[in-house]
Amino acid sequence: MSGEEAVGPSGAPSALEQRYAASLAHSNGLTLDLSSLQLTEMPALEELSDRFPRLRQLNIRRNFLRLLPDGLARAFSQLESLNASENALEELSAASIGALRNLQRLNVAHNRLHELPISAFERLEALEELDARGNLIEKINFDNDKLPVGDGLYKLQVLLLADNRLQSIDPTTTDVLPKLRVIDLSGNPELLDAPEKLRRLHERNLLLHSRAKRRELIARALSIRKAVAQALATAPTASPKRTKFI
Repeated sequence: MSGEEAVGPSGAPSALEQRYAASLAHSNGLTLDLSSLQLTEMPALEELSDRFPRLRQLNIRRNFLRLLPDGLARAFSQLESLNASENALEELSAASIGALRNLQRLNVAHNRLHELPISAFERLEALEELDARGNLIEKINFDNDKLPVGDGLYKLQVLLLADNRLQSIDPTTTDVLPKLRVIDLSGNPELLDAPEKLRRLHERNLLLHSRAKRRELIARALSIRKAVAQALATAPTASPKRTKFI
């Protein structure tokens, strides 16, 4: 289904028109739910902007979108929340989301993203929550101007990266995320190490959200503590074990 179909069979309002009407009726045009419409492309942004000039929340979850259209910020300058999860997004670009200065929450979970390029994030100065779970992201680093968490993310508090393909995280990542308080790195079995601050935040997140995982982590900590004590007693120069994020 494309974004241009306005009427259904026999002149009946299309699913899009029904969603537009519901948005205007229930939220006075502040929120728009276009989820689960089998969209392969977004409706024309100019039309959406005319209909919803004060849009704050946009939900395009569970469609078949492969990219986000350029000019989202021009169409929705006041947008605060964008849910684009469960699509087929292969990349994020500065042209699409890079100028959303008021965006506070971005959900791109369960897509096909291989990276979160700095160009798309360096001006998202208001962003507080980024959910990128269930993608194909392999690393977080500063190489080749592809820093996934860019200079504009000083306000970021929640970063969810579970179930990706992470192998490494640059230690200086913590320097550009001074307000980070929640991070989820679970489901990345090849990630053998992480900066100390991120590791602690990750483990605290697990402790707060999973009783079973809490018991497991406590048992693991006691086991590691015992192993370290034994290692120190027999070989003071031995290094402690690394722990996988599973």
